[in-house]
Amino acid sequence: MEATRIVERIGKESGFDLEGMEFYIRQAMLSAGARVLGQVLDLVGRGRRATPLLCANHHVAHPMDSIGLRSKTVRTILGEVEFTRSGYVCPICGQRRYPGDALLGIVGTVYSPGARRLCSQAGSDFAFGHAAKSLLWYAGLHFDDKEVERVAERTGVVVEAWMARRGALALAAPETQESPDTLYVSFDGTGVPMRGAELERVKGKNGKARTRETKLGCVFTQTTVDEKGRPVRDESSTTYVGAIEESRDFGHRIRQEALRRGMARAGRVVVITDGAAYNKTIIDEHFHHAVQILDLYHAREHLADFFRDVLRRDLKTPLHRRLRNLLDAGQIEALLEEMAALLPRSGTRRRDGLKQIAYFRRNAHAMRYAEYRRQNLFVGSGVIEAGCRTLVGQRLKNSGMFWSVRGANAIIALRCCIFSNRFEDFWEAQAL
Repeated sequence: MEATRIVERIGKESGFDLEGMEFYIRQAMLSAGARVLGQVLDLVGRGRRATPLLCANHHVAHPMDSIGLRSKTVRTILGEVEFTRSGYVCPICGQRRYPGDALLGIVGTVYSPGARRLCSQAGSDFAFGHAAKSLLWYAGLHFDDKEVERVAERTGVVVEAWMARRGALALAAPETQESPDTLYVSFDGTGVPMRGAELERVKGKNGKARTRETKLGCVFTQTTVDEKGRPVRDESSTTYVGAIEESRDFGHRIRQEALRRGMARAGRVVVITDGAAYNKTIIDEHFHHAVQILDLYHAREHLADFFRDVLRRDLKTPLHRRLRNLLDAGQIEALLEEMAALLPRSGTRRRDGLKQIAYFRRNAHAMRYAEYRRQNLFVGSGVIEAGCRTLVGQRLKNSGMFWSVRGANAIIALRCCIFSNRFEDFWEAQAL
């Protein structure tokens, strides 16, 4: 019947505008769907209860009083739907409850689960204004940028709590039953531009801070190598966690994720970092049993800095190639001897050179690159560096963006969940 009405309406139009016809039919179908959904919801959340409803504030057991039917406009992916359901009030504290809202997953919100999901996905992918336009064009949903922001950030807070619960459970028993051959753990940091109020008492590298560091970690597995014997990351095996937080808190976060992924049953655990001081602290506390690898490309950068800034020599020389070959082979003791022999006799450059030598000596245990290659292991932190660029940078570091810690962490949690292919699991858990 609805289809007949639409066809008759189109037949009255002069000309043939296919695009206009498409959008008209889509809107008509959405409106028809909203009416059907409204009729279905009329069957939910009303009527006499078999058992009394008690207040959630845990008073002495006393049934809540009925206040009759109350209406609520729900924003759904089909359009606005009027929902009339039974309400109850506590005679002691005045709290109100609507069991129908709990049944439909709309307690404290006017947005349906479907609308929240689309809005959260768009707000995770794009700037909120761009997300609002995308929702209108692609889904016919009318949200302004502030609505997208509120829904996406609220969902991100719920995602963070859900992931924290799953991580805590992993301390007792891993979520997965897999026993990975090789489990990699890698983490790094990247700055996110913040609002001025979020930067009080935050020190920057060269004076006043403009960013706060997001700590991002990833866990992935490897079981095979390619035809050249190079390690191959297992497809879709990478999961992420991250937040703007203290390193001690992040250490617990990344350890829980590694345990969730089966670290306790892994054949071997490999941790790849860039050698930052707080990374070493996290490794010593949470991954002391793991094979430790300092990202080869960071080590090469330190050697290049030694040549440019201390020796003031060109990198395109046989000497630099020889020293880099020693580094790539993991012959750090021989490298240290050569570097010490090349040091200036005195002055600032000598002090800077001694700092670089100390860096290689301090991290020598994690620079056995030839041995790592013989074991078919990754020697670079490219996975987490790519994660910092795509997961954090592409969404939170665009021109003109300034975040609160709460807002940034909500979007980071949302994107970690999505990039880890856990968003479907999250929504299923909300429906239970």
